[in-house]
Amino acid sequence: MTTAHRDFDYRQVWRVTPETLRDATALLTDAILRDHASIERVIGLANGGISPAHLIATTLGMNARIVRARHNTSDGAYQQATGEVSLDLTPLTRTLNGQRLKGRVLVVDDICGSGATLRRVHDDLTPLLSPGAQLLTAVLCLNTGASTLPDYSIWTVSDWVVFPWEQPPADHDTTPLPPPKKALRHA
Repeated sequence: MTTAHRDFDYRQVWRVTPETLRDATALLTDAILRDHASIERVIGLANGGISPAHLIATTLGMNARIVRARHNTSDGAYQQATGEVSLDLTPLTRTLNGQRLKGRVLVVDDICGSGATLRRVHDDLTPLLSPGAQLLTAVLCLNTGASTLPDYSIWTVSDWVVFPWEQPPADHDTTPLPPPKKALRHA
C-alpha cells in the first residue's frame, strides 16, 4: 500500500460555492493560458473534477473528457487517504481509438488531498501521450499534506472541503472559502 496522508486541523469544513467555483476555474484557465499558449485536451477526474473541467473546457471552446478515479472509501467528512486509487481509462482509450494524446493535456480535479490520484493519473496517462506531449494538472484545492503537487491550484487547505455537487455533512457547519484571488503555480 502506498503511503498517503491528508492534513486536517478539524477547525471547520470549508465550502466552495457555485460563484467561487466559476471564479476559481476562470483564474485557473487564465493562469494556464498565460503560461502555455494552448491546451489541446481537458480531462476531468470523476467525480469531483467533472464540473471544473467542463467549465475550463467550455472557456477554451472544447469538450472535456472524463476519467473515472476513486480514492476515498466513502463520502464522509475527514476520510484519511488510503493511497489506493482505482482509475478507469477505458472510455478515454476508446475515444482515442489507438491514437495518442497530443500537445498539452490538462487534467482537472476538485482537490489534491494526498497526491495519490494525481500520481496514478500521471503514471497511467503518460503511456498514452505522443512524443513531446505535456501533461498539466489543475485542482481547486490543495491539501497541505499532499506529497504530489498539481501544476496549478487555487486554495491551500488543511481541513475538509465540500463542493457544490456534494451534500454538506449533517454534523458539521460549513464555512465558505474566501473569494479566489489568483491561481498558484506549483511546477
